[in-house]
Amino acid sequence: MVVLSSQSTLVLRRIIRSKRRTIEDRWWWCMTVRNTLCKRTIIAYCMFFFTVLLIWKYHEKSIKIEEEEDTLKQLISSTRVTTTIHHKTTIIQENEKQTILTTPVELNRFDYWLKNNSRTFGINLTAILAPKRPGKYLVYVCHENCGGWGDRLRGIMSLFMLSLMLDRNFRIEITHPCNLTHILRPNLYNWTQSIDGLVVVDPITHRRRFNLTRKMLITTANARKEVLTNVSQILYNNRSIDSIWSEDVLYWATNKDYFYQLSNNIFYRKKFKSYGIMTKYNIKLEILFSLFYEILFRPVNKIQQHILQYKLKHKNNHIICAQIRTGKNPTIPHDKVLPGRQNISEMIFSFIDSNNSNINSQIFLTTDNEQVYHEARQRYGSRLLYVPGEITHLDRSLNIGQKVCREQDKLLTDFHLLGELCDISIISNSGFGFWGNLRRYKPFEQLFVFCAGRIYKIESMWHLYKMREQNHYGELC
Repeated sequence: MVVLSSQSTLVLRRIIRSKRRTIEDRWWWCMTVRNTLCKRTIIAYCMFFFTVLLIWKYHEKSIKIEEEEDTLKQLISSTRVTTTIHHKTTIIQENEKQTILTTPVELNRFDYWLKNNSRTFGINLTAILAPKRPGKYLVYVCHENCGGWGDRLRGIMSLFMLSLMLDRNFRIEITHPCNLTHILRPNLYNWTQSIDGLVVVDPITHRRRFNLTRKMLITTANARKEVLTNVSQILYNNRSIDSIWSEDVLYWATNKDYFYQLSNNIFYRKKFKSYGIMTKYNIKLEILFSLFYEILFRPVNKIQQHILQYKLKHKNNHIICAQIRTGKNPTIPHDKVLPGRQNISEMIFSFIDSNNSNINSQIFLTTDNEQVYHEARQRYGSRLLYVPGEITHLDRSLNIGQKVCREQDKLLTDFHLLGELCDISIISNSGFGFWGNLRRYKPFEQLFVFCAGRIYKIESMWHLYKMREQNHYGELC
């Protein structure tokens, strides 16, 4: 038997303890590895589960898109059949029944914007046309001084987009200088729909009273700056716009473009995606304008016939369109002064004449100045295309004897021909010319804009923004 000294015993104990620690460390290391492997296994299963879920969601979405396309094809094909048949419909207008003959609707333009344009392809038309929340309405109103046709279209499109975002039924009420239904009818979306339950009759007193709550918003150019700022902020970053404007019927007078604010409101992105607008970069007025216009409007029969006559008569000709807005002039003495356009007509006519390839082209002219028309007639003679009628402005011409109402036919014909007739477009920096040009299938092909004594070639929205930026954001144009 070996007797260890106290020092040896101490050394032995230390060795035993170190071995135990090594074993314990190895055991904890094994447990750690096992836990890590367990975690990795769980993570792998979770990733697999979410991958399967995403694939299934994508599959459901593709099926839904195919079903919507089939529905749309049936809708368009059925519309094509019905539009070839002339039938009589009865409408009620200003408490009088009138029978009118409906005309075929040109579906090629609608097909193009919905199917052949990459920026608007995939829009969910079924969701746009579907009835919105019952008893909730957003109404564009214009009963006095709403600006020209370009200003009004800007406001109409902004509110139509907002109505889709807030799931409200959209309606248009324009009575200044006369009713919009004199020149335009609903196409696919019924913006003349009545507001159900707005007024009820008391069964006891037989008095009429409002049954729905109402609110009026005014954000035209004459509105107070703090009101405009407050409305923009609400649209830009508020998650519960309906709680702020909770009334059943929102009446709104505006000529503002609110697409930027709506596109940046992250709380409504999911709603936009339900309409097939997948990114905020597609929520732009210049992208959606042409499609929305075709969804909302079609000219009345007599204007549509006039437009078709021009198109059929000149379909094989090369046409240069010139939209010349001079501002205050003897034809419209109450218009605003535009100092940057003193030589606009001479500049545009010289620009047309400077290109020898234009010598046989026909010139379509729309202008707010009678003198410009006479200059063009003297210069181009039989080459000039011009819609006859008196020149008026919706807001700034005196409506003596309903003159402005009568001449709305000319205004709308000019507007439609700007988008359907032109091979080359030369326009002023105005809403009327810009929105009209956007209805062309290729709006930035051979597009020129007059601004501050120069004519700029515009090949994209970026070029237009840069042109305006160089000229005090369009103030000099």
